Amino acid sequence: MYFTAFWLFLWMLSEKSSVVAKQAEITQRIEAQKEAAAEAAREQERRKLEQTRIVLSEQQAMQLAAARQLIQRKAFSWNRMIGDIEDYVPNKTRIMSIKVEEIVNTSEDVTAKVQVKALGTTADELTSMMTNLEKSNGLFFVGETGQEAPAESGETPFTLNLIYKPLRGGTH
Repeated sequence: MYFTAFWLFLWMLSEKSSVVAKQAEITQRIEAQKEAAAEAAREQERRKLEQTRIVLSEQQAMQLAAARQLIQRKAFSWNRMIGDIEDYVPNKTRIMSIKVEEIVNTSEDVTAKVQVKALGTTADELTSMMTNLEKSNGLFFVGETGQEAPAESGETPFTLNLIYKPLRGGTH
C-alpha cells in the first residue's frame, strides 16, 4: 500500500509537471500569436498611411495653397487675364502658351507672375508687344524677355515674363 501510494504520488507529480509544461508552451504560443497579430496590424496601418500620404514639394504646396485661395475668393479670372493679354498682342503675333507661375492674393489686390510664349512674324514684334504692354496703365509690368533664333518657317519665337495686376471688380 505504501508502495502504491508512493507510486501514485510520483505519477501525479510527473503528470502535473507535464501539464504545467504544456500550459507554458500554449501560453507562449498564444503570446507569440498575439505579437504577430499586433505586428501585422501595425504593418497594415503603416502601409495604409504610406498609400494615402501625398508628398508635395514646397513649391507644389505653395501653388496648391494659392489655387485654393483663388477658388475660395474667385478673385482671379483666367478668361479676363487671357482677354487682357489679347488686347496687347500685335496682329501678326501668335500666342503659343500662357503659364501662370505664381499668384499672390492679398486683401487689396491680386498679382500674378505670367510667362507668355509667342511666335512673331518678325523680330520686331517682341518690341512692339512690350511697347503695347507698357501702355496698359499698370495692368501689366514687363520683366525678363527672351527672343530665340528664327524658326525654319521664318517666324521668331519669344518669351515675355509679366506681372499681371488686374483691378478688382472693374475693367482696365
